[in-house]
Amino acid sequence: MEPGVAAPFTVASSNNNNNNVEEIEISEVANGSYREEAAGEDEGNGETPSGGWNTAFILLANQALATLAFFGVGVNLVLFLTRVMGQDSAEAANSVSKWTGTVYICSLLGAFLSDSYWGRYRTCTVFQMIFVVGLGLLSFGTWRFLIKPEGCGDEKTECRKPTSTGVYIFYVSIYMVALGYGGHQPTLATFGADQFDDKKQEHRGSREAFFCYFYFALNVGSLFSNTLLVYFENSGMWTGGFIVSLASALVALVSFVACFRRYRYVDPCGNPVVRVAQVFVAATRKWKLHPAQADDLHELDGPESAIRGSRKIMHSQDFA
Repeated sequence: MEPGVAAPFTVASSNNNNNNVEEIEISEVANGSYREEAAGEDEGNGETPSGGWNTAFILLANQALATLAFFGVGVNLVLFLTRVMGQDSAEAANSVSKWTGTVYICSLLGAFLSDSYWGRYRTCTVFQMIFVVGLGLLSFGTWRFLIKPEGCGDEKTECRKPTSTGVYIFYVSIYMVALGYGGHQPTLATFGADQFDDKKQEHRGSREAFFCYFYFALNVGSLFSNTLLVYFENSGMWTGGFIVSLASALVALVSFVACFRRYRYVDPCGNPVVRVAQVFVAATRKWKLHPAQADDLHELDGPESAIRGSRKIMHSQDFA
């Protein structure tokens, strides 16, 4: 066979639990290596195709609404801590820095859970629910315990000293917001990319476009929160601003869950830490062995040596 000429054939692998048969296409490519791809999930089965730009636009709207809700809290957090909570500027800035750092740490947690165990849809749903609960608790706590008298914190009317209960509810709520938004945002981006199948001609190049629109949606949400919500909150309507953020996050969650039948899903690949550790263990055990010749290296054909949910890396003579 000439190098670079594909010779596809189909291998059927059965699932012992439900006896479903999954078709896997194995194509021989250059250098005698193989590439494995799952058969198209919507082709020839008479079902409505999932994924594509219809669901991607829903996720873009979700990102805009979630960003509006998040920055509705974060953009004026320093002023809230100084005017309502009675902190000085240095203490308030330190508190906001810790809170922002928590958001980024939670992003790593969300990405790990979505890729390894939960899948992206479930991860997005769970963290968005945490996000909504945190905003609801923040709205209630500020209205019930912190904004006393009503309309305080506008540079003209001083707020009373916050109660210990109000302070506790406030910090629990904003860290729930950090956990929810941090775990949700990176997972939503990859879930949006999952809506496009590179094997379909009409989807090629769509992932790159999606990430551009995703960044645009993020900035649209940030624009509204940095203009309208900031104006209301600076005027002393803190609770009203938080309620707007809550409503925005709630609409995002409901619209996201309502379209679950239309999404295209990619199964999680399992814990990557185990596979990385296996490489180091194997390297440690075999570090005294002489390097094998190129002709002695091989990989089993077909799906036997493949990792479910991942594609095989095609053979290359280069390190890059």
